[in-house]
Amino acid sequence: MNPVLQKDVVSLLRHKRIAALQFLFVLVLGLTLLMTWPQQGVVALADRGRDTMLLGMIMAQLALLCLIVPGLAATGLSGETEAGTIEMLYASRLSAGQIIIGKVLSAISFPILLLVTGLPFIAMLYWRGEVNLQDLSLSYSILVVSAILLAMLALTVSAICRQSSTALVISYLVTLIVAGASLVPASIMLNSSEMPTAFLHALRGLSPIAAALSVLRPQMDDMGGMAHQLWPVWQMFLPASAVVIAGCFGVIVMKLRKPPAEADAFGGVSAKRSRIMSALTLIDPKKRRKPFGRFNPILIKEARTSSLRSGRWMIRLFYGALVISLGLALMSLYGGSEYTDLLAGVARVLVTFQFGLIALVAPSLCSAAISSEIESGTFDMLRLSRLRGGSIFWGKFLPGFLPAVLPMIALLPGYGAVCFINHEYLVPFIYLIPIIVLAVAFCCTIGLTCSCFTPNTSRATVVSYILSAGLFVLPMGAWMAMSNGLDARVGSLLAMPSPLVMGLSMLTDATQIQSLYGVHLYTMAGLCLLLLVAARLRLLFLLHHG
Repeated sequence: MNPVLQKDVVSLLRHKRIAALQFLFVLVLGLTLLMTWPQQGVVALADRGRDTMLLGMIMAQLALLCLIVPGLAATGLSGETEAGTIEMLYASRLSAGQIIIGKVLSAISFPILLLVTGLPFIAMLYWRGEVNLQDLSLSYSILVVSAILLAMLALTVSAICRQSSTALVISYLVTLIVAGASLVPASIMLNSSEMPTAFLHALRGLSPIAAALSVLRPQMDDMGGMAHQLWPVWQMFLPASAVVIAGCFGVIVMKLRKPPAEADAFGGVSAKRSRIMSALTLIDPKKRRKPFGRFNPILIKEARTSSLRSGRWMIRLFYGALVISLGLALMSLYGGSEYTDLLAGVARVLVTFQFGLIALVAPSLCSAAISSEIESGTFDMLRLSRLRGGSIFWGKFLPGFLPAVLPMIALLPGYGAVCFINHEYLVPFIYLIPIIVLAVAFCCTIGLTCSCFTPNTSRATVVSYILSAGLFVLPMGAWMAMSNGLDARVGSLLAMPSPLVMGLSMLTDATQIQSLYGVHLYTMAGLCLLLLVAARLRLLFLLHHG
């Protein structure tokens, strides 16, 4: 057996968090099974065309793969670089080919193991009624290819980046673009735009979600391509994924074919900075810094030195969100007055992108607050200083919370354009503000709490991402199940904690969920307060006992 594969897999399976992830995978599939199980026990012949059990099982596994796989594969090579063990691999008797194959197989092995874990739930399909074997085989082929695609994308990012925290953020961003953002143009403009329909249809050919829907629900947004006489999405997804996987493998081979030199390590940056890159900073890195002063020194230090909270990263995120917001604003101004469906689609995309940006950016801003001090060995210096626990706590939290609001401001042009065309959107957007603020607060507090309880930054980042995305995405299953027989009151209560569900419900006629608006705000505020107290008590314990 490949020694690199054996080392990585055995060390991975020894962690308790891996067992927790497997338990979460089984738990989500079990709940999906219960919510989609027919009330009669079997599927009636007249209802087989509307049966949603297979759809729920496949989509639940895709969502979990998008949450779990990037967090594990993104540290495969950057973690070796941070730990200083990448040179030891090349100093051993292993060849470059063994190292490359071992790292690739170790990144792919765990998502395949998760899919094998979910196979017993698929056996329930035969128990409750007839199943289409062709749809089942195609769906699982898409799942396997999606797992390999996500793992290879994250491993490629890990080969390029030096720090695991940066690799994690970029890997989740790439996953969000591939799985979700590629669906947006076709969902808005497929039936109301003058752009080539084939281009919009092919653009979603890299999304595993669109590929699964093209098999199980081909009529949804014409995923099957029948209305426009095009290929189904899955027929474009499989070859496109093969090309991307081959390209990622080529990049990994280029990075691992020889030992990295000291001046050309993984993710190394040239000393010369171009004028364009220098313009994308809020603070000149060569500028002479002023003393901290008497104000909270931890707060000033974190704002200046944190790699993710620095002006360079946040201004680029701001520019990226601003470009997308201006694009959606132009789209709504161009055709929103003529096509009401287009304007409604732009509003839904704005809200979805808003909460996706929150879940992507906010947890990483605080997930390294305490764990990075423990990893670098400087936490004892904080204990020996004269700073109080409250100064350290708020000095770690506020520099992460305040920059998280900056990308949210970038979406204001999109909201303004929608309200300018249709003033009826002004009221739901106003109701959306407290939901957004509490969602940012929750993601920052969950990152800080994970950083206090986990002495490893990459592990804290992964856990905070999974918990944040789980709260945002998983309750949507209950919301969707309400249209397939789930009791409206039960479904609303299960979907209520999700800020994404609550934000989208403001734009629809979901009065059952809208009535829980106040309950959602109190629930999110209570969770934020609970997480802050837990993080504060844990930090107090660490300061006293180490």
